[in-house]
Amino acid sequence: MSDVFWDAQEPREDPDTSELRYRRPWWVTLVALIDLLLLLAIVPVGIFALIPFFFLIYLYLAQLIIWVAPLLVLMNVLVFWWSFKRKQAATTALAALGLAFVAVSFVVVTLWQSPIVMFGITL
Repeated sequence: MSDVFWDAQEPREDPDTSELRYRRPWWVTLVALIDLLLLLAIVPVGIFALIPFFFLIYLYLAQLIIWVAPLLVLMNVLVFWWSFKRKQAATTALAALGLAFVAVSFVVVTLWQSPIVMFGITL
């Protein structure tokens, strides 16, 4: 084999920043865990929502998500901004998924014509 291939791949002095170079703050880890718990709760209930009785469980879960929606949106926007700036794809996707859960919850509760309650205040 010739040395041409190996010569072209000299290590650069300024390596790209990767996910392993940044240490996550505790609040990013906390929001990621909350989003993972939401994901693990919503996906099975969403699949079972095809059965009429389980849709009511999904509606109740959507109402719980809306109850804390302002806090979830704020936390996920901050995590999205932090992880997008540092090019952390998994955390960015998880934050975007958390925002999507809140949006879908609003749609489901609005279509069901249930009252929208945030932190105990009915809108």
